[in-house]
Amino acid sequence: MPITDSAGPRQRGPNTRHRTVAIANIRWFRTMAWRALRDGSPQGVLRAANARAAARIILHQAKRHALVNRPVTDALAVGR
Repeated sequence: MPITDSAGPRQRGPNTRHRTVAIANIRWFRTMAWRALRDGSPQGVLRAANARAAARIILHQAKRHALVNRPVTDALAVGR
């Protein structure tokens, strides 16, 4: 699953790569949920629910990472 980073030079920051990876993973899991509901395989509803839950977990972790990473980065920059 290739990851593209289309942010311009002024939009890039320390969290841009993490955000791009998280968005790509969330989209992939949501696509898997959609396919699980429509492919007709056994337990498609359960597989779709698991894929949606994984997408929610990734979103939660990305938000937590963004909240924690900024103060940590600032604290490390002060020490230099």
